[in-house]
Amino acid sequence: MTDTSPADTRPRSALPLLMAILALVVAGCALWVSYGNATRTSTPQEHAVVTPAPQDPAIGQIKETLSSLQQSVNAIQSDQQKLAAQLNDVQQTASAQQGEQKLISEQLGALSGRVNSLESAKAESPAALPAPQTTPDTQRARRTRR
Repeated sequence: MTDTSPADTRPRSALPLLMAILALVVAGCALWVSYGNATRTSTPQEHAVVTPAPQDPAIGQIKETLSSLQQSVNAIQSDQQKLAAQLNDVQQTASAQQGEQKLISEQLGALSGRVNSLESAKAESPAALPAPQTTPDTQRARRTRR
């Protein structure tokens, strides 16, 4: 009892099979392209490590400018240190001079005080009697008495 129906005798459509094959081809192409991109992105990185890219002339000029600026900064710092040492010396000299001026001022004050005390002592002393005038005759008389 074989049953043959007209639907079974019709050839099956190849459309689903073609769609499946087409999907597999598209997926394969997508994988192949993504694999190719992955290897291409890693290759330039490897080359960058192995061989340096040629430098731009502007970069070289910038490096030279930075180098000259660094030298200028170093020179300025050296000059600042020298100036700081000189300023320190000037301050020490000024301090020493101020000390000497203070000492001289104190000595002058002491001398002024002594002069004032001598003047006041002279003024307070009893009026000095006029000293007798010695004549040549009185001098001879004194000599003979001795």
